[in-house]
Amino acid sequence: MCYTGGMENNVSRRSFLVSSTALAAVAGCTTAKADGKTEGLPAQFSTDLPISKESGIRVRFLGSGAAGWRPEWAQNPYARRQSSVLIENKVLIDFTMCSFDKLPEGCHPEVLFQTHSHGDHYNPKAAVKSGVKRMYVQETWADAAREEVGKAAAKLGLPAPEVIGLPFGKPVVECGMRFTGVPANHSTSRVTNGVLERTSVYLVEKGASRLLYATDTGGLMGDAARMIGIDPHITAGAKAFVHKPQALTAFIMEATDGDSDEDFRLFVHSSVQTVSRIVNMLIKYGRLALPSGQHAYITHLGLKYRDWPSEQIEKELPDTLRAAYDGLEVVLG
Repeated sequence: MCYTGGMENNVSRRSFLVSSTALAAVAGCTTAKADGKTEGLPAQFSTDLPISKESGIRVRFLGSGAAGWRPEWAQNPYARRQSSVLIENKVLIDFTMCSFDKLPEGCHPEVLFQTHSHGDHYNPKAAVKSGVKRMYVQETWADAAREEVGKAAAKLGLPAPEVIGLPFGKPVVECGMRFTGVPANHSTSRVTNGVLERTSVYLVEKGASRLLYATDTGGLMGDAARMIGIDPHITAGAKAFVHKPQALTAFIMEATDGDSDEDFRLFVHSSVQTVSRIVNMLIKYGRLALPSGQHAYITHLGLKYRDWPSEQIEKELPDTLRAAYDGLEVVLG
């Protein structure tokens, strides 16, 4: 079981920080039910497993940068590691070798959700060394991930986590929270059995809290918005929605392209302007209801903002946005 690690010294004065009244981490994980492709698990995902009724999701940014991290940068307090978050001290979303030193002391996450297989998000050796018991990947590349993680485990002489293929829109319960992978607007070159890998972003639900963690992606796809209930076109009486209309209460999205909307990665990554427009639109139509004092966060910062202090970045950001940094820990309502 993990306990809360200490805060980093370079705390942003404008960030919504963990306070002495922050919620305690959820104790104990509940094994999820999977899709029948993984031996020993029931045939269907389940949404009837216990979900914590307490709201507020504790998020620690283990890394807030894009690709290109170098070990020699570790001495720079503003250089951002490859993007990864720790949820409630129990669950990781993405994890690489540069993330270990930002884990709280004594923390042993039990579950890892992968967004995709690019090397700045996915590292089989890091997954094995982290000691997680279960690792979820989008079902299109689950077979390849099992093979790669198995090889890494054999070389390290350590047990391999169980790799579970997660279909889009199928929620799975872990550690008192519900995780739903939905399609991202991002691509890799991996092809498994003739099928191109699909990239995921995640909806995380705990009590009344609904957090969208979106990296890597160029904006939000329409089917993803419908799956999580934030497409303004869909009303409560419509028959076409996948998830009933329901507002998010927390929002984290990549801004790899910095303040440029003309970056060559426009099709697969987002800019500050992209995130700001999405946040403002969701707020306008009641699909994002940020608690008082809370902001949306940008992460996966590359190019211009890669090694800027968050306070400097925030001078250029719209009022609704704040810049994550490595070691930042927040409770999002």
